[in-house]
Amino acid sequence: MISFSRSVSVLLLSSAAAIATPLWANDAPSAAPADAVSDADADYNTIIVSARRRDESIQDVPVAANAYGTEQLAATRTYNLRDLQQLTPSLVVTVTNPRNTSINIRGLGNNVSVYNDGLEPAVGVYVDQVYLARPGQAVFDLADIERIEVLRGPQGTLFGKNTSAGAVVITTKQPTFTFEGGGDVTVGNYDFRQIHAYVSGPLVADTLAARLYVAKTDRDGYVTNRYDGAKTQDYHDFGLRGQLLFTPGENFKLRLIGDYARQRSKTAAAVLTGVISAYDNGAAFPNNYAARAARLGYTPVPIDPGARVVDVNADPRYKMSQGGITAIADLTIPGHTLTSVTSWRAWNWYPHNDGDSTPLDAGTDFHQSNEQRQFSQELRIASEGTRAVDYVAGLYYLWQKIDAEALNAYGSRAADWFLAPSTDPVTGAAALNGYTIVGRSKPVTNSYAAFAQAIWHITPTLDLTTGLRYTYETKTGWFDQTVSGASLDGLTEQQRTDALAIRARYGAANYFAAETREGRLSGQVTLAWKVTPDALLYATYGRGNKFGGLNLANIVTTGPYAANPVIKPETIDSYEIGLKTGWWGNRLTANFAGFWTDDSGYQTTVVDVDRNNISFFTNVGKVRTRGFEADLRAAPAQWLSLYASATYTDAEYVSYSTAPCPIEITGQTSCNLDGARLPGVSKWAASAGGEARKAVGSVFGADSELYAGADYSYRSNYYTTASLSRYSLIPGYSLVNARIGIRALDGRVDLQLWGRNLLDKDYFLSLSAGNTGAVTGTLGDPRTYGLTVKTRF
Repeated sequence: MISFSRSVSVLLLSSAAAIATPLWANDAPSAAPADAVSDADADYNTIIVSARRRDESIQDVPVAANAYGTEQLAATRTYNLRDLQQLTPSLVVTVTNPRNTSINIRGLGNNVSVYNDGLEPAVGVYVDQVYLARPGQAVFDLADIERIEVLRGPQGTLFGKNTSAGAVVITTKQPTFTFEGGGDVTVGNYDFRQIHAYVSGPLVADTLAARLYVAKTDRDGYVTNRYDGAKTQDYHDFGLRGQLLFTPGENFKLRLIGDYARQRSKTAAAVLTGVISAYDNGAAFPNNYAARAARLGYTPVPIDPGARVVDVNADPRYKMSQGGITAIADLTIPGHTLTSVTSWRAWNWYPHNDGDSTPLDAGTDFHQSNEQRQFSQELRIASEGTRAVDYVAGLYYLWQKIDAEALNAYGSRAADWFLAPSTDPVTGAAALNGYTIVGRSKPVTNSYAAFAQAIWHITPTLDLTTGLRYTYETKTGWFDQTVSGASLDGLTEQQRTDALAIRARYGAANYFAAETREGRLSGQVTLAWKVTPDALLYATYGRGNKFGGLNLANIVTTGPYAANPVIKPETIDSYEIGLKTGWWGNRLTANFAGFWTDDSGYQTTVVDVDRNNISFFTNVGKVRTRGFEADLRAAPAQWLSLYASATYTDAEYVSYSTAPCPIEITGQTSCNLDGARLPGVSKWAASAGGEARKAVGSVFGADSELYAGADYSYRSNYYTTASLSRYSLIPGYSLVNARIGIRALDGRVDLQLWGRNLLDKDYFLSLSAGNTGAVTGTLGDPRTYGLTVKTRF
């Protein structure tokens, strides 16, 4: 097996050194014979998108966007949003676990270190026109994809839900009235096994068609738990998607979609990377991780992140599932198309975490579970045909409910591990050992919106696009925390007082209810000039709103230190100028964009010195992101396609004077981060690649070709905590993926040998220091490789 691994690595690295991975045009197979296209004016890189709710070439749309079709997504093994960010530098997807998923575009979205069920994301993810209200719904494997579009900047005047920072728009394949089927089977290291299969065809000729898609992925873990020898960070995902397409006449189409997916994994993944023994001012860090371990006779794992070893006893794991039903109806009337999108969805998240990250019986289970339900209805009218003004208008409604439970259960050695050694052992054991805190909450959202966008064709080369959106949103909810523990009877009066103080510090009974109601107007204006038939210059101003929410957590809402549980909206003003160019019949496309975004009322954590120095989630002053982006696509020869993308993002807190201090700072109640970097944002990010092809004549009973391709991606360093602790600074890293294979031009057979993270780079997905001073991080996947056989009939 070792020799096979080395052979695979050498072969794939050789192909990576020779060439770099493509972006296919229109999902068409890049497998056309060399003499099949010889016209120098052929449009090689035409990519069709629906960014403005109508099918257009991406080069004609005055929107900063990336688009990826079926063939590229499959060839580069981009099966989830975490992989998609390797192709899209402006997109950052941070997944510490599926619930705590942050999706950012140009540095804005969710604060990478703050998660709250009562808040909405600023980057909208849509699957077949349906908004996914929780980021965790987007963590599943992508299924039967036609294309994915990443739209940067406010998009609320065209999409149902408000999307103030951008949108990821996923379109799946529809049923067909000609029979087709196929799929692929993959095996790889870490016992990787994956199967995708689909079948599509008519049930009633020209009237009713159906499509069925199934996916199953399993992979063993790549982190070893020293406690029991188990492998963690394994992956088990199953998805099923069925569709019906009803076309009783030329002017009406109804698409019914039902889907179900489940996922499970063992999740002990945070490896020890260091221990803080002193604050930055030189003072000793009291009762740090090493001191606690020594006091309890525990020997931690060596500090060697690359060894990928953890040591926990609580069997950390999660189970997650989701499903839904969607109906999309299109009615064509003279000059217009009416569209209705109706959807109901459910998402369930059940984790179990080790609360102390050791094999000690201290924190037996710390978790936050969710049961989410949503219903949405969108109605749109869009103009069709040639006219002076094209337009889209619509109404939208979303209802969402989340039943959440937060549990902290402390074990028999909780007092020994969590409390200071000076604590009276009798008092500490009575207070904390066996103590359980359960916090339940239920936020409910009702969102109503009307939106419209019009494109005025002032001249054949000059367009003015304007759009408005009004959203009215209500959020109601409650938080109810209960506690249970050993009886304090039998303690002295002083011990009882001290034990109650300890319990209050870790969590006491608490209840409050809250609500917020808000109406906001947002909009945009874009002026676009076709300088030449192959050059588009545009400028855009957009205003978006990330709506407020409820801080349904253990905060104080009564008394002298009361904090307001209502978080106000963010207001986002976005300015952008862009240039899109095509050369030599689009053999080369070069697109550029510069952006400046101001975000007022940024939602994050503060320390309030007027409220007994408590820390809670609220609005701070202002943040700003600015930068530029470049996207290049080239097909210099029939046998070669290339791409490169890069982004520079300067994102900072403009005003954030009452930030929580990083763990390495002592003696201050808050820290001033005015002018400091935003977390979760790399200043530089880039991707590049290409694919080379060579016709080899008849193989597999059809004309075939050899191909080899590679992808390279890079991100500079970024922080993963709102306080910008230096212990949370993830170093910059680069990744190389590659493939080599042979395929029939008719798609009948495709045999591919592939590898990801070929250089076996150790890089972090998360990195932070806990209050014990232990610095831990979650590593990305090591080198993986495998063989895929794909077929179509």
